Amino acid sequence: MTQQRSMAVVGAGVVGQVYAGRLAEAGHRVHLISRGATLTDLTREGVRLHRDGRTSTPDVDIVADPADLPGEVDVAYLAVRADQVESALPLLERVPARVVVTLVNLAGEARPVADRLGRERTILGFSGVGGTRGPDGVTYHEVKQQPTTIGRAGGREQAVVADLRGAGFTVDTVDDPVAWLATHAVFIAGIGAAILRSGDSTTLGRDRAATSQMVLAVRDGFQALSRLGTPVIPTPLKVIFTQVPRLISVPYWQRQLRGELGTLALEPHVLSTRDTEFRMLAEAARELTGWSPILDRHLASAGFSAERPR
Repeated sequence: MTQQRSMAVVGAGVVGQVYAGRLAEAGHRVHLISRGATLTDLTREGVRLHRDGRTSTPDVDIVADPADLPGEVDVAYLAVRADQVESALPLLERVPARVVVTLVNLAGEARPVADRLGRERTILGFSGVGGTRGPDGVTYHEVKQQPTTIGRAGGREQAVVADLRGAGFTVDTVDDPVAWLATHAVFIAGIGAAILRSGDSTTLGRDRAATSQMVLAVRDGFQALSRLGTPVIPTPLKVIFTQVPRLISVPYWQRQLRGELGTLALEPHVLSTRDTEFRMLAEAARELTGWSPILDRHLASAGFSAERPR
């Protein structure tokens, strides 16, 4: 039986609602901090999760401010977009939590954010779900190729991993979450730019030349990370982009882009955040790689020109 713990989730988008809802269904006391129109909707309708044709309405406490929490919580999760982190941090800092877990691609800001929140209590991670939010709630799916990822933190992460697995999430742990987040930023920047240039992931997946250019751009970014001393992890992602011949890797990615990974996990988020989170990640990828030329040109071809001279 799950040991009940108390949790707060900052951010009530797709990721925030899914993790809050699933953890509540697992028996934990979960408070979801929301603002604006989303707060109004959730206060009236509650969290509604749709997956594989099934709907659940977990018992999540909706609050507007950390002052509304009943007291200290065991864990606080940060579940906002990368471009919303700066505005969400003051809110998160006011949550009385023993442990803080980030579920957002902090890219090059991972260490500064951990320092601000307190390295002794911060666990860097990333979500493993994707989906859309509509008038009737959140429709989501788990990304099988990318489980929820949690950075190891001297054993402090073990209870969090147990909570998440108890809620049915597949969880991977990594020794170097900063490097993992940097790798992911470059990966998403390269693939996202290709999707935006093609219009959608299915069209991209049908275009061998465009997919090949995408693979070259991500490879260039990964090689630049390595030159600068940042490990490219996870290893399978490094291998498929930097060691596997394009004769094999390009058809592989064509299939992935036409499948659920492309159409459900990547395309909706990239298209909806073109001018917000994705633009920030594209710039972060340039910074993290030292402005690698092939990746740089690839981003520029999708409309993301360099914001400063090389």
